[in-house]
Amino acid sequence: MGATVAIAGFTGRLARLITEALVRQHPGVVVHGICRSPEKVDPKLRSISNVKVFQASSDDAEAIKRALLGVDVCICCYLGDNGLMIEGQKTLVDACIAAGVQRYIASDWCLDYRPLELGDHPTKDPMIIMRAYLEEKEKAGSISGVHILNGALTEVAWAPFVGWVDAANATFRYYGTGDEPLDMTTMPDAAEYTAEVAYDKSAKGFFQIVGDRISVKGMAQAYSHAYGVEPKVECQGSLDELYKSAKESFKQDPKNAYAWMGPHYQYYMGNGSTTLRGTLDHDRYLGFKPKSVEEFLKEYTKDSVGNAYRSM
Repeated sequence: MGATVAIAGFTGRLARLITEALVRQHPGVVVHGICRSPEKVDPKLRSISNVKVFQASSDDAEAIKRALLGVDVCICCYLGDNGLMIEGQKTLVDACIAAGVQRYIASDWCLDYRPLELGDHPTKDPMIIMRAYLEEKEKAGSISGVHILNGALTEVAWAPFVGWVDAANATFRYYGTGDEPLDMTTMPDAAEYTAEVAYDKSAKGFFQIVGDRISVKGMAQAYSHAYGVEPKVECQGSLDELYKSAKESFKQDPKNAYAWMGPHYQYYMGNGSTTLRGTLDHDRYLGFKPKSVEEFLKEYTKDSVGNAYRSM
């Protein structure tokens, strides 16, 4: 069974990883890569015979529709501000419907935002809005929405701006007890699973995967095992204090996401509201075994792991 898969936002790392997984696992697949600047596409991807690159900006509905003709499923790999993540995705969904695309994989790859209200975790507002938009289109029989939830991307969880880890200085910080379970999955594992979901024409709705469920104290222990360094582990206060700090940071500078995004991740993951619940979907695809945090750390030095997210 062949498939034609469109990937919008084709110049990003996640798009590259999904494409590589698709052509590796399903040699007969055809990939339509959609991006604003084709010259920025990885030359290795451009050299693959069953990868076709289409130029289209996120607001050019006609150009996007042309790239979607003959496509079975569209994966959105957009990463940007709310204009792109909401209006850009709506334009993409509408173009999919106009081109007869059957399924749309939303740009999620994150914690379980379904319990959140708009404004709780501002960076997840686009996911909430797009879920509702897709459900409206699905009720009309126009397209089927697909969402992949994986907790935090492990590369992001170890980034300094989130606030749990300062890997270069061997310091871990937490609010609460430090034992709160945190879901995380590496980007390559999320990409591999997405490739399988894209190729599987029966895959619709929400899918849950987790590479590791680990606390901040557990992360510190994994760091010690990986690098032979005993880190400092510091309590910063209660979760209530964290909530007040996160909201105050947003109020003071809402346009500077890096000022408040980390505390929001810490709070809404730490309080358990966005923890993945129910059965995980690993067994749907034979051989899928996502990496643990300790396995992830083996791919980096203690000085480089904090920058793993930069290649996104």
